[in-house]
Amino acid sequence: MTSAALSAVLKAVVARDYPGIPTEGRDKVAILQDVMDAHGWRPVLELGRALRALSSHPVLRALCAARTPLQTVERWSTLERFMHSRHRTRLVEHDLARARMTLRHVAIDGGRIRVVNDLFVWGVLIAILETAGFTGLKLSLASASGAAVVIHGGASRLAPRKLPAVTDVATFSWKPARRAPAPVSEASTKGATGQVRDRLQRLMDGDLLHPWTLVESAQRLALSRRTLQRALQEEGTTFSETLQRSRVDAAQGLLGDSSLTLTDVAFCTGFSDQAHFTRTFRRYNDVPPSALRELMRSAGALRLSDGPARRGGGPATR
Repeated sequence: MTSAALSAVLKAVVARDYPGIPTEGRDKVAILQDVMDAHGWRPVLELGRALRALSSHPVLRALCAARTPLQTVERWSTLERFMHSRHRTRLVEHDLARARMTLRHVAIDGGRIRVVNDLFVWGVLIAILETAGFTGLKLSLASASGAAVVIHGGASRLAPRKLPAVTDVATFSWKPARRAPAPVSEASTKGATGQVRDRLQRLMDGDLLHPWTLVESAQRLALSRRTLQRALQEEGTTFSETLQRSRVDAAQGLLGDSSLTLTDVAFCTGFSDQAHFTRTFRRYNDVPPSALRELMRSAGALRLSDGPARRGGGPATR
């Protein structure tokens, strides 16, 4: 989900809801500024929440697979790094007992970020957390007196028309209860084969961004650490090899989606960066992911060109 994908959603929503504001050939900040100048700050926050329209996008699904709001935001920060964003989201404070965290929106070059950019990113994070299933979300900014001004959720309708002077620091809170994913049991992971490697790979495929460890994986598979390790060895593999294989297999599946960039694919499949993705993919496939994608596109184009001829009657001649 590159900046281009976010911009496309933004422009579509602005064209629909604010037809008087031009979007063609304009960048995100200019469009957002026009919206705020004409309609106030609330619509800018809501435009960030429009990201929910991409709920089926693999990148958003990868973000939303995290188990806690903190982990979700950490994944968002990783995505910002993947996209080489000039602006980054930093954790200031996390209070697990009170189910809240404070974030700061910063420019990596030390420059100043415009208010519309802050609001849009806060809206995007609300959308991600809502899509992930966290409820009771509230977003507040600190006023000059230090009092919290709620701008989303709770008493947000009572928020003043004018925003506090500082918008680059925001506090998110949520209801602490969230339904945890069901543990993977011995019975539920056998499937068509009893091979431990296949069961482990199915577990990992559920969330490739999760920092899988041997100990946790064994617990989720209702095995002891030693039993899992020994079973994998007997099947000719290791824990780390199974994880890398899972990531590469998933990446191969995503390469056929032309709407995804290679950066999207690398992020969704849990690689630490683009170089790690390319290096590991080449080790398993003898070609870099870009080359395999090009081959897949060429094969698809060939099938399309053959289609009408075959439908025209009789087998194709060679």
